[in-house]
Amino acid sequence: MTNRRIENALVNTKMGDDNLTTEITDNLEGIVLTKEGKEPQREIVFVTNEEMAEVLDELVRYNILQTLRKGVEDTLTTRTVDEETGDTIIRQKIVRRDVLSVVELVKLSPECCHDGEKITKNQVYHHLPKLIEYGYVTKYGTITKGKRSTDYYRRTAKGFLLTTGAWGTEEKRIREKLSGFTDKMLRTFNIEVSKEKREELLELSIKRAQMQHEWRTKIAEMVNLDIANKETLSMYEMLLDYYSVGSKEYMDAIFKIRAILFPED
Repeated sequence: MTNRRIENALVNTKMGDDNLTTEITDNLEGIVLTKEGKEPQREIVFVTNEEMAEVLDELVRYNILQTLRKGVEDTLTTRTVDEETGDTIIRQKIVRRDVLSVVELVKLSPECCHDGEKITKNQVYHHLPKLIEYGYVTKYGTITKGKRSTDYYRRTAKGFLLTTGAWGTEEKRIREKLSGFTDKMLRTFNIEVSKEKREELLELSIKRAQMQHEWRTKIAEMVNLDIANKETLSMYEMLLDYYSVGSKEYMDAIFKIRAILFPED
C-alpha cells in the first residue's frame, strides 16, 4: 500500500482579493460548473452605464456583492506523489472562497453589509436574478447530494468601479464613507486638527469626491476593457487626477485641504 504523508500548511489569509480563490476547494468537491462558471473571473469592470449602475442603488444588491467579495474560509487540499518514495503527499491550506451558496450569503451578510443588517434568504432569491441579468453575478455551478441540489454563485469580476450613479454623488453616502476614513487618516499620521477644522476637512473631501465623480465616466470610457486589471485601476486614478487639476474649483478645494493638514508649510 502506498504511504501517505500529510503536510498541513495553514495559511490564515486576509480579506483582500489576492487571497480569494475560485479553485475547487474541499467544500465544493463534486460541483458541476455552468458554462459561465468555467469562464475566468475578470479583474475589474468599469461601470459607465447609468442603468447598470442604478442596479446597485438598491442596498440589498450592493450588500450581496460585498458579501461575495469577502467570501468564506475554506480548505484546499492537493495530493502529489513523491517520485523517489512513492509516498502520497497531502497538503492542505486555508483559503478564502469567493463562490457562495444562498445559505452562505445569508450567514455571512452581517459581516459585510453596508448597514450591518442581515440579508434574508427571500431577499437573496429576489435580488440575485437582477444582479445576474446585469452581469454582476453568475451562477458558478451546482452540487447534488442525493435529492438535494445546492447552487453556488460568484461575482463576474473581482472588482467593480462605478463611475456613475447615486453612490458617487449622494452626499449622505459619501459622508458615511469618508467620515471614518478621515478620522483613521488623522490618527494614523498623528495629525491634530480642531473639531471645526475636522468638519471643514470632511466637507472639502466630500466636495472633491463629488467633483471628481463628474469626470469618472469620461476617463473610464477610455479604458481598453480587454486588458483592464489592478494596474489599470492605478492608471485610471492617475489620469483622473491629471484631468481634475484643470478645474479651478477642484484645485481651490485641494489647496484648502492642504492648508488644514499642513498649516505650517
